Amino acid sequence: MSGSAFITYALAAGVNQGLLSKRVYKPVIARAWAGMLHHVYADGRLGCIQQTGSEPRPFIASASYTYGVGAFLLAGSEIRAMH
Repeated sequence: MSGSAFITYALAAGVNQGLLSKRVYKPVIARAWAGMLHHVYADGRLGCIQQTGSEPRPFIASASYTYGVGAFLLAGSEIRAMH
């Protein structure tokens, strides 16, 4: 989730700064955002965030970590500014 959110943020920021074509990238951004919204749980937590660590660990789909939420909020703020 965090990687997807950071990429979505970068694309939306690029559109907002006039560096990327809104016509080309707005549909891509919309699909990415819709996909991320599927990982907001009924209790309001954002899930599917890979934990950090010094070695690979099993992925826990219900896991929620603050850095992933921050990336999600950054993407949302740029998307909102795009409309």
